[in-house]
Amino acid sequence: MNLILFDQAFETIELSGEDSRARHILSVLKIKEGGVFYIGFVNGPRALAKLVSRNNEGAIKLVVVDMEPAPKCLPIDLLIAVPRPHTAKRILYEAASIGVRSLNFFTAQKTEPSYLKSRLWEQGHFKERLHLGAEQSFATHIPEVLLFKQLDSAIEHFSGRDDLIALDNYGAKKSLGQVMQKESKTTSNQKDLRQCALAFGPEGGFTDYERAQLQDKHWFLAHLGPRVLRLETAVLAASAIASEQFKFWEEPTQSPLSRIYG
Repeated sequence: MNLILFDQAFETIELSGEDSRARHILSVLKIKEGGVFYIGFVNGPRALAKLVSRNNEGAIKLVVVDMEPAPKCLPIDLLIAVPRPHTAKRILYEAASIGVRSLNFFTAQKTEPSYLKSRLWEQGHFKERLHLGAEQSFATHIPEVLLFKQLDSAIEHFSGRDDLIALDNYGAKKSLGQVMQKESKTTSNQKDLRQCALAFGPEGGFTDYERAQLQDKHWFLAHLGPRVLRLETAVLAASAIASEQFKFWEEPTQSPLSRIYG
């Protein structure tokens, strides 16, 4: 991991030798007393922490020595048909890494009911994947995750927005980039799109009924090219294409603290 996330902000903290973060700091990062390393506070700033002491049992004391803003989340909301758990783990990790605002999962007509009985959802293990993705990307934002029983209730969650795009290789005639550029020019009362929601169907795609549901609620159809992509690949590719429309990549990527502390 590129930084270590903490749920709550602090100025100083003590971690027991059994704490996985303490073990990582000592064994993986190999931080010695007086050494500094990056941490982050969930949905808050990024910081440099100093290891000020450790005891024979591996317990350590940390002090925050400096802070800076963490990268903002992308104004992108994902609506995804619940996939098999292994695929869901990848999506959760990659979506948190790239920094989307929220992940909204729904049960599609082709969804296997057993997928939702996985420990990933029933025991909340999905949260660990979000944290790992944020830590990997040197960020602190944790996307909101919602589960919907049916597509219609998920669609209702996004009602009233005019930035809705469903990725559909079978019914779309224009690429995601083309659709977003068109919407950016036609969206009322603003020069550019400020946010968007991207929908992804299950294995085998949306049914005709689901496609009609989406279009009836003003979701535009778009594709990612002629190839059939794995869901986790499509999610990452579409999020990257959409983020380019918001000019997020024009912001500085180097941490100011890195220039000070190397």
